[in-house]
Amino acid sequence: MLTEADAIRTGRLITVMLLGQSPTRCDEIQEIGHYPGTGITPARIFLREGRKPGMENMYCIQGVGKIWSLNRVILDNFSNTVEIFINNHFVRKIRVKDSSGHGWYNMH
Repeated sequence: MLTEADAIRTGRLITVMLLGQSPTRCDEIQEIGHYPGTGITPARIFLREGRKPGMENMYCIQGVGKIWSLNRVILDNFSNTVEIFINNHFVRKIRVKDSSGHGWYNMH
């Protein structure tokens, strides 16, 4: 389960930071792929959540899963948002925050 997501742009790079918790200790999260936006579609990151290899048929107690984090850098010039998919299901769309160093708040 995804609990927190953030995306920050620095120049042409978007850093996506994801935080979540697996439903059980027998589960894991893996990145399937990430893709830059095209100007029409936003940047996207695809994850798979499921049982660890060798634990597919084991009984595991719900609610005591591991906390996981995932950081990825996407080369992208266009996207203002990033869509997150887990097991091919749309989970969340997050806004990309700009940290390019330009703007009045960085003036000394």
